[in-house]
Amino acid sequence: MKTPNNKTDLSAAFNQLRQRFAESLPQRAAAMSEAMQAGHDAARLRTVIGESHKLAGACGTFGYSMLGAMARQIEQLARVVQQRSLAEQEQAVPELVNLIREFERAVMQAMQAAEQNAGYVQLQAVARSSVWLLLDDEPLTEEIRIQLQGFGLQVQIFNQFAQLAAKLREQTPAIVFSATTLSNGESLFKQTWLLNELAKQQSRLIVLSDTDSFAMRIRIAQLRAEGVFFTPVNVPELITHISELLDYSASSGKVYIVDDDKLLAEHYALVLTHVGIETRISNKIDNIIEEVMQFQPDLILMDIYMPEYSGAEIAGVLRQYRSLKRIPIVFLSSEQNKSLQISAMSHGADDFITKPIDDVQLTQALKVRLARSLQLKNLIEKDSLTSLIKHAAIKDAANMEFMRAKRSNSPLSIVMLDIDHFKRVNDSYGHATGDIVITALATLLRKRIRKTDRAGRYGGEEFLLVLPDCPTEQACQLTEQILQSFAALHFNADGQQFSCTFSAGVVSSGDKVFDCAASMIAAADKALYQAKAAGRNQIKCYTA
Repeated sequence: MKTPNNKTDLSAAFNQLRQRFAESLPQRAAAMSEAMQAGHDAARLRTVIGESHKLAGACGTFGYSMLGAMARQIEQLARVVQQRSLAEQEQAVPELVNLIREFERAVMQAMQAAEQNAGYVQLQAVARSSVWLLLDDEPLTEEIRIQLQGFGLQVQIFNQFAQLAAKLREQTPAIVFSATTLSNGESLFKQTWLLNELAKQQSRLIVLSDTDSFAMRIRIAQLRAEGVFFTPVNVPELITHISELLDYSASSGKVYIVDDDKLLAEHYALVLTHVGIETRISNKIDNIIEEVMQFQPDLILMDIYMPEYSGAEIAGVLRQYRSLKRIPIVFLSSEQNKSLQISAMSHGADDFITKPIDDVQLTQALKVRLARSLQLKNLIEKDSLTSLIKHAAIKDAANMEFMRAKRSNSPLSIVMLDIDHFKRVNDSYGHATGDIVITALATLLRKRIRKTDRAGRYGGEEFLLVLPDCPTEQACQLTEQILQSFAALHFNADGQQFSCTFSAGVVSSGDKVFDCAASMIAAADKALYQAKAAGRNQIKCYTA
């Protein structure tokens, strides 16, 4: 979903959605009234229950909290009536009809004087790429600066907490990497204003400490730091961690939304997209498995009560697929009954949020769940050194994209890369330096590929790219750009400066008729070794 460019655009988008919802209210109220006049069958009560349930959740979201409370009363009474015998139902129906009529009158009044929902005004989207260093260690600071600037990141260096605090009044960094104690005796733990301001501005804090103890880790946890490193610092691991945090700042994950109230679903999508969360709304419930497989969300946000199937039933179906078991499912519903909430969660959901919910609270609640989901996903799927997905996961990604490309008749390219003379780097400069080289290439790959592309560590110094909707020429251009950027990086070890290159093989689905992703990977590997044989530091395209 496209994000509005500024606060004015965001306000206009919310107002447009709210107006569409307001315009739908009289018709939805009338639908309940007409259902009660249509006859004496169970269908009329199902219509009233379904519509009132949706309104109970949506009205508060769009600024009509009084109408939401009335809709909840209608739903609760309709459910009570539904459980009675036909004779008892007829006695209770007049009360239900009166409630619906009161709701219709309240709708007309609310159209004249609606309370505004201003929750969106407080939403903040954060996407920055500056890293501030305060380490009191010149060689370490310089090594980190060179690495980060090599990837196009802005780096600022500070020597005192007061100096950093003064700059914080003018600018906002994405990440601050600070020592706990400086040589002049100053302590990070005493910088109350600085720490509060970093939290207020949503900057990430990483801490460097000379002491690794439980007591020290508790103190660092109290700072809400998002990373801690101890001397001597593992620089490749640090660079990877910084890169991951920046990735999270730019995109906070993906949420798939399932709600039969389309206006409400659009509202949630708009709110989440604005704070950097990529969203997709379910188009057709029967296609949910295919849509989820393609979108690969980090979280599914789902209503419980829907006309065709319940959220619990959908969750049960999703949990039948092994590849979808890891995706958290959060129910978002106006259901107040705790027993029913727990019962619904027993079908495979992970959490329950009661609506209506303030926009800011919704984003905060989902961000917490998304962060945990992404952490677990990274631990399972990603290589610890490079933060690229592991061998098995990149092969799975290739298989999935191969099948998708075959169905849609769209191009798919696969690239196999291997760092040239990497054994020589390890032998000459040591494995720690070799890790820095591997991390550097991995970071370049993550920065240069699209969101829809996948990059994986296929072997020691070998990498695999899966590029959907990408023909041969485009794949070769991308790989050439990455090669030039990698060759331009300078590495330092024991006072010596050196650079590295890689060789690559590119194959596209249009090059020949491939029967599976494995055959494409084999073809890319063949082209890679042709590039090695031709002198390295180059790219070869597969030819059948």
